[in-house]
Amino acid sequence: MVDLNRRTLKDVDWLLLLSPIALVSLGCIGIASAAPRNELQKQLVALAIGAAIAVVLMLNDYRKILLNIAPFAYAAVMIALVLVIFIGEEHNGNKAWLVIGTKGHGFSIQPSEFAKVVTILMLARYMAQSRPQSRAGGLSLKDMLVMGAITALPVVLIVMEHDTGTMLTFGAILGAFYFLGGMRKLLLVAALVALPVGLVGVYPHLHGYQKERIKVIIDPGNVDPKGYAYQTIQSVIAVGSGGVFGKGIGNGTQGKLGFLPYAWTDFIAAVIAEEMGLIGILMMMVLYLIFIWRLIAVAQGSRDKSGSLMIMGFVALIAFHILCNLGMVVGLMPIMGIPLPLMSAGGTAVMSIFMGVGLALSVRMRRFVN
Repeated sequence: MVDLNRRTLKDVDWLLLLSPIALVSLGCIGIASAAPRNELQKQLVALAIGAAIAVVLMLNDYRKILLNIAPFAYAAVMIALVLVIFIGEEHNGNKAWLVIGTKGHGFSIQPSEFAKVVTILMLARYMAQSRPQSRAGGLSLKDMLVMGAITALPVVLIVMEHDTGTMLTFGAILGAFYFLGGMRKLLLVAALVALPVGLVGVYPHLHGYQKERIKVIIDPGNVDPKGYAYQTIQSVIAVGSGGVFGKGIGNGTQGKLGFLPYAWTDFIAAVIAEEMGLIGILMMMVLYLIFIWRLIAVAQGSRDKSGSLMIMGFVALIAFHILCNLGMVVGLMPIMGIPLPLMSAGGTAVMSIFMGVGLALSVRMRRFVN
């Protein structure tokens, strides 16, 4: 534990703490315009709780968290994922929420968001431990299998919840740790070749709506504009109609009038683009760049491997979410249900990212400690 004093406050990476708060605030502008009022209230509550979690984690030693708390947190989240399968609440075909308290008077959490955090912690914990290396250096086959098993358990449970978008993020997390751990070049090349082959092999086994969403991207002129292409088309219209300066906050049509369904979740960037234009999108991208830059800088300054790996796992997660979400918004990728970090409405997602922020701040404050 670190005593909160003047020296401690000077050592805080304020850009790392304030940039995610600014991103949530920017997202709240879009949520206030396009969503029911209670969504904005829930997002602001999540911001307050997330910031408090970040401060608490910052003041505690991340090494003790990785060593003593991470395994129990991983087990607790896995139990929560199992509970979701049996008693979870379903929204739009995804059964991914647990209701805490009585219905109508409680609140819901999405354990799969916390699963991303604890998986990153367990992978960083394992890779930082002393273990035999393969003759060629880097990760051994055993290492890769153990890391795959750590990731596979939450993935299997999330697949049973029919949450495809969240499932895909675990592939990005595991891939990042394989790369950071020194995956052999031959295996890396094989994985890059196997990825497109695997996608082609999986395609025939997808659900009908999933195939239609892919067809929207491949052949947009040959789909029903009122069918599965509807959200993509409305999103592209919203982005294009905003121009350079936008229509003005609260003056959008696609999101505010409901032409773009659930615009405050996966398509919050389209709302920002329509109402704040290119200027708003550039502001958003600058904040993301500052956030990721500070995370990488703290990872580089870490005095041990566990802290560096843990932070880079969060960087991979955030970058994957940003690329996939913005790809969906502009019609370059099929709709996969991957939200925009910190900006899309979703309290659990906001709190989970602030957990990563708090742990990164903890690494920063202990960079001179042996």
